[in-house]
Amino acid sequence: MCEELGDDEFMEGFVLEYGGTSLCSVATEAGCSEKEAAYITKMKASGSADIKKQLDRLQNMSGDKMNPDLRVWLNQRLSILKQLGDAESKSEL
Repeated sequence: MCEELGDDEFMEGFVLEYGGTSLCSVATEAGCSEKEAAYITKMKASGSADIKKQLDRLQNMSGDKMNPDLRVWLNQRLSILKQLGDAESKSEL
């Protein structure tokens, strides 16, 4: 497909990392790593106030300097928390 990025798996990882996105679905846990699935379980057990608090904390950290691996994990958690927040908002309606 692309000579520079090689196979599809490497290209997908590149796009996810630099795009700050995740294929992890909170509803089905499809596309989630074990680490993401454990975080989803943990955050589902906490209340909406804790989810909001964590989301605010991580958003405040997003401008800080950090190791690239930590930045990926921060973006994954932000994606999970946003999905959880959206799901809770819809269930309240």
